[in-house]
Amino acid sequence: MLQVSPKKIKSKAKLGINSWCVDTRSVLSGGTRKFYETREDAQRAIDALVKETSDTNKSSDAWKWTFYELAKNYIAQVEKEYRDGEQSKSYHQEKVRHVDCFLDCVVDGKPLSDMRVADLTKGMVAHQVMDQLKVKRTDKTVKNICGSVGMMINYAIIEGCRETNPLEGVKRKGAIQTAEGSNKAQRIATDVINNIISQLCTRWQFFARFACTTGVRQGEQRALTWWQIDLTAGKVVVDRAIKHKTTDIGSTKTYSGLRTIPLTRDVLAALKELFIAQGRPNDPDRLVFGTEFNHPVTAAKYLKRIKDACRRAGVAPITWHELRHYYASKLLQAYPDDLWRVKTYMGHSDIRVTQGIYGHWLEDDEDNDQAVDKLTERKRRRSSR
Repeated sequence: MLQVSPKKIKSKAKLGINSWCVDTRSVLSGGTRKFYETREDAQRAIDALVKETSDTNKSSDAWKWTFYELAKNYIAQVEKEYRDGEQSKSYHQEKVRHVDCFLDCVVDGKPLSDMRVADLTKGMVAHQVMDQLKVKRTDKTVKNICGSVGMMINYAIIEGCRETNPLEGVKRKGAIQTAEGSNKAQRIATDVINNIISQLCTRWQFFARFACTTGVRQGEQRALTWWQIDLTAGKVVVDRAIKHKTTDIGSTKTYSGLRTIPLTRDVLAALKELFIAQGRPNDPDRLVFGTEFNHPVTAAKYLKRIKDACRRAGVAPITWHELRHYYASKLLQAYPDDLWRVKTYMGHSDIRVTQGIYGHWLEDDEDNDQAVDKLTERKRRRSSR
């Protein structure tokens, strides 16, 4: 059902002109604001729109859509509005980013992206989705995400996927923020990472090992081709990525994302074995981590694999992106005085980004070393008395 109500605009009422507004911009493609003399006139206009959209939905198969299918159609509509000049580039980018955050959630142990739109309940949103959205996000960010997702759900209602919006009435709250902010990465112990990886199948163990030893983003790993791997020099050239759960290969996140990363000896050896197993492909578009039919593995599968592995390992769930943070921790151990090298290998746009995310690790290590030195010196003095 169309979620629109008549609203009286006081400023127009004071001028003595039609003041009852029907605003369909957030629920209809090409929606507008129209004004009527009375509330009854406005309601009749809404009823006519409801009948029109209902008649359209009767012949639609949208009721079978998953959230991935919904998002694909919704973002296509947003892109059209951007191309037609109806929306700004920032509006388009914001909607894509927020929908991505929503689809990254897991409900009842399964990726939300694979769930049928009609099956999502208010309880699932309140007790599972919101708990995941609020992690390391402020109240404002969570509310912005929910606002964008709410518009997508209204689009789903119009298309006939469902009749209600499960986000309505659900409390939206972000994580408690500290003065230092929430963009600082949390360090994960090596034994925890090894435990998680051991719970993956052999194929996915290598997926994870590659991420842990190169720090590539998930989208970069999904887009990686054999032409980007230099098996002789032992390095990988990162110059492309798959974004927003599509199969379209585009540029990296930033210009600085174009980078060359050295490969560890064990990963290089495993890549050589995989290259031979795949028949020594000479196709420039042959994916290293693709499916049997050379299609990119979906982002949802990456999420599901790592979440399931964490559950089997009995540890707190992590995201695939945190394998990138683990790589950063190893870089900082190897190059504690060369933050510029860390920034380059990570593909950050600015060294301040590297400092903001990982600088506290260096500070913690320095504080710890100073404490050890002081305590050691104090112990020596006592023993000399």
